[in-house]
Amino acid sequence: MNILITGASRGIGLATAKRLADKGHSVGLFATNTATLQDAIEDKTFKKATKQNRVIIGELDVVQPDAWDMAIDQMITHFGSIDVLINNAGLLVSGALPSTDLADQLSLIDVNCKGVLIGCHKLAPHLANSEHSKIINVSSASAIYGQPEVANYSASKFFVRGLTEGLNIEYAKLGIKVIDVMPLWVKSDMTKDLEVTSIDRLGINLSVDDVAKTICSLSCRTNDRISEVHYSVGMPAKVIQKLSQVAPDSLIRFVSSKVSAK
Repeated sequence: MNILITGASRGIGLATAKRLADKGHSVGLFATNTATLQDAIEDKTFKKATKQNRVIIGELDVVQPDAWDMAIDQMITHFGSIDVLINNAGLLVSGALPSTDLADQLSLIDVNCKGVLIGCHKLAPHLANSEHSKIINVSSASAIYGQPEVANYSASKFFVRGLTEGLNIEYAKLGIKVIDVMPLWVKSDMTKDLEVTSIDRLGINLSVDDVAKTICSLSCRTNDRISEVHYSVGMPAKVIQKLSQVAPDSLIRFVSSKVSAK
């Protein structure tokens, strides 16, 4: 398969690219910083894939529609087609909303919401008509109930969740599956210096490879073997998701406040 990954220079995106390349798939790693991407593919994991011309890198600012066109052209020129889009690029800003920089908060909305939307819009006509044609959006367990100290990030992941649910139905007639993965906190550069109460109380129990393993598995499944829309990663996220399906909002809010409120 030929797979386009955004935000692929580090974290979940890079870990996913390594897994997919190791399994023999062709991967396009895209990010805003191509120098970082070049360093990333020097990893020995990509050695065989590089020799077999199964790895390309490219610059992609996900909030720029023209940049998506260039990335898609690059994928098709090199690989001939695209089977899977992994919408991974994202930003995280923490802190009480009134005390955090507004420009940073608006940039988060641009990348986490607009970037995912543009990717879903641009790739639909280009995804190969195959049993693997799909879009995987990287969401978060914070899309289950709004979280203090990361309210804007949480809201952006609610957007991703709603978009995924709607397009899962809308794109079915195109033969394209649209799903998301919803991990809780993941140990990565993004969360390295993060100060959030829920992290203090719950800890960070997932690695980027834990999430990459789920994304890789979903990428490789044929569409007829994908029955869910949302895929939680890690036991806490799975418990929270199940609880949200049966418990009233008042109970979810109580649990969330105990975990995340100061």
